[in-house]
Amino acid sequence: MQNFIYILLTEILMTPLIVYFLYYTSVFFDHLNTKKIALIMLILSMMSGMLNSINFYIIFPKTFLDEVMAINISMFEMSVILSYILLSAFNGNLKRMTKTHSKWISILIGWNEISMAILLYSFAYGFGTEGVYLNIINLFGAGITNYLFTIPMIIEMVFLFSLKLHRGLSGRILVSIILMQASDPGLFGGQYSLYLTGIFAVVMVFSLYYTLTFINSERDKLEPGWAKNFRYFVFFIFLSAIGLISSAFIPGEFGVRWIIFSLSMGYSTIYYFLIALRYFDPETPEGIRRKTVEANNES
Repeated sequence: MQNFIYILLTEILMTPLIVYFLYYTSVFFDHLNTKKIALIMLILSMMSGMLNSINFYIIFPKTFLDEVMAINISMFEMSVILSYILLSAFNGNLKRMTKTHSKWISILIGWNEISMAILLYSFAYGFGTEGVYLNIINLFGAGITNYLFTIPMIIEMVFLFSLKLHRGLSGRILVSIILMQASDPGLFGGQYSLYLTGIFAVVMVFSLYYTLTFINSERDKLEPGWAKNFRYFVFFIFLSAIGLISSAFIPGEFGVRWIIFSLSMGYSTIYYFLIALRYFDPETPEGIRRKTVEANNES
C-alpha cells in the first residue's frame, strides 16, 4: 500500500510538470531568452537527477558509499547540463531558443520520463535477485514498456495533441506514436504479451500506411523539413520491428528479452517531444526577425 502511494504521488506530481514544460516551451518558443532556457534545462536536470538518485538509493544496499554514489548521480547529471549551458552562453548561442536547445530539452524530458518509469517499476516490483548487471537491464527493459510508464506518457501525448499545435505530417506521426504506445506488448509484463504483440504489429503496419498515404496525397503541400521528420519515424518503426522479433530469441527475464523493444519506446518518447518542441518545424517569421536583428547588432 505504501509503495502504491509513492507511485501515485510521483505520477501526480511529475506528469503535470512535464506537460507544463512542453506546452510552455512549444508555445513561447520564439520568445524564450537565456534566463528562461537555462532555467528550464536546470530544473529538468534536477528532476531527473533526483529520480535517479532515489532509485539508486532504493535498489542498492544502504551503505555510506552507496549514499555518496546516490548524491553524485544527481550532481553528475546537473553538471553535464550546466556545462552545456555555460558553453552555449560563452559561444553566444543561448540568446534565443534554437533547434539544438529544443533537442536537449526533449532529451531531458524524455530522460525524466524514463527515470520516473524505472523508479516506479522499482517501487512496484523490486530490483530482482539475478545479479546487478542483469537486473539493471531487466529494470530498463521491463520499466520502459510497463503501464506505469505508458499511462502518464499517453496522458501527456493526448493532452498536447488536443491543443492542435501540430498538423499535417507531424499530426499523423503523433497519432501513430500514441497508438503504438497504447498497444505496447509489455504493458502488463509477461501477461498478455503474446496477444499485445499481435495487436502492436497490426498497429505498426497501420501507422506506416497511415503516414505514407498522407505523404503520397499531400506531397506538394508538406511542410519544409518533412523528409527529416519521416526518416526519424521510419527508424522508430524499424527499431520497434527489430525489438519485436528479437524478443523471441533473447533468453532471460522479461525485461532482458524486451530490452531492444524498450529502446524503441524510449526513442519514440524523445521523438514525440522533438515534434512537440518544434524541432522539425520551419523557422517562424518571429524567429527569422530575431536572427536578423541579432546579426545587425553584432555587425
